[in-house]
Amino acid sequence: MREPFFYHEALEYVRGFEKSKIKLGLERIEKALKSFDNPQDKFKSIHIAGTNGKGSVGAYLDSLLASKDNFVGRFCSPHLITPRERILIDGKPITRQWFAASVSMLRDKIEEENLELSYFEFFTLLCYYVFSFLKVDYGIVETGLGGRLDSTNTLKHPEITIITSLSKDHTKFLGETVSSIAGEKAGIIKPGIPVVTSAEGEALLVIDRECKKKSAPLYTLKSLGFEFDGSKVVLKELGISANSVLKGNFQAENLCLALAAFSLLTGEKGDFSEVIKSTKWPARMEEFDLSENKKLIVDGAHNVDAIKKVIEDLNPSDNSVLIFGCMKDKSVNEMFNIVKSKFKNIVLTAGDYHRFMKEEDFKDLGIINRFEKLEKLPDFIENYDEIFVLGSLHLAGDFLKTLYENGKYKNALLEKEPYSYIFDDYPY
Repeated sequence: MREPFFYHEALEYVRGFEKSKIKLGLERIEKALKSFDNPQDKFKSIHIAGTNGKGSVGAYLDSLLASKDNFVGRFCSPHLITPRERILIDGKPITRQWFAASVSMLRDKIEEENLELSYFEFFTLLCYYVFSFLKVDYGIVETGLGGRLDSTNTLKHPEITIITSLSKDHTKFLGETVSSIAGEKAGIIKPGIPVVTSAEGEALLVIDRECKKKSAPLYTLKSLGFEFDGSKVVLKELGISANSVLKGNFQAENLCLALAAFSLLTGEKGDFSEVIKSTKWPARMEEFDLSENKKLIVDGAHNVDAIKKVIEDLNPSDNSVLIFGCMKDKSVNEMFNIVKSKFKNIVLTAGDYHRFMKEEDFKDLGIINRFEKLEKLPDFIENYDEIFVLGSLHLAGDFLKTLYENGKYKNALLEKEPYSYIFDDYPY
């Protein structure tokens, strides 16, 4: 056995998997999991797919399950600042020590057996390995892309399946219609395993057909008596309720999905407002008080449907600015027109990832607007009382990292979780 990695070495090793292209299919991950004695079969799992809201549902469900003394692991993507965020234990990013030790363990067998994995496949394997090793009571697992051919679809016996709202995204891989996208997401439905969904219309029809085919009980928010009065959500048929704490009216559906799954799993009833009041999910309508008169709101909305929902809940002041950036494979013009209808001042930017729209890319689409490099933004925002960041989770993370490293608003980040766990040492 080789010497274990130091943390910075583990990060470098993991980055090597970014060179592998996305290859939809389960052959590679199934071969790798078999080499590690199928760790995904050694903990109770909850599988979540959907276009938007997966992370919020997972965060709420994590809080609910933990309130009943369950040891909970959660797998989510993408990360904002550090890949440790993809594997959460007791709601916190896996420690640098655990990350380095676990990556070291995987490396030896991967190299010995010459296993080929993409970046996401590697993290799926890492997540299952950590959850199995730590003996979590529940592992909440989000799909990465789609469902049917997603590497997380190696969970063959989840306790429950959740499918969030569906809309057009990743059409290159999932198809051009909502029906085709729903078909891919519905691929995680397993025989006899309950399904909870907030999908509607043609997407719901596809999910319903798949549930009937596999004799999987289907629960929709409508069938569960979903009610929302602007603050509290209620599922009348299950006798469970809670006040929504994540900002945005669209979060009500995500909370209901989590409450439904929790109630169906445990039989619990009653009001769980107190239990979830400390639930956090970074970069989802997240507010920071940068100074006494300066507020920052960051959201990772990265497709048309998500942008529309977020914009509905925003009321920018006269002295506000929107920092907007997105990936090249998105409906860029449509997204930009939506934000332009709400914001008078917009500045475009690009994060570090190679898929970001650059200044010339915006111009090629006819979008002529002020563009600033990311590192210039901490000084640029000095002129505004209210700053909004939208368009990409990657942008949200890159902006917060830039803000921290600039130093001017460092303490505003360190006062909040999970940033106190992320920025406590370097490398992140």
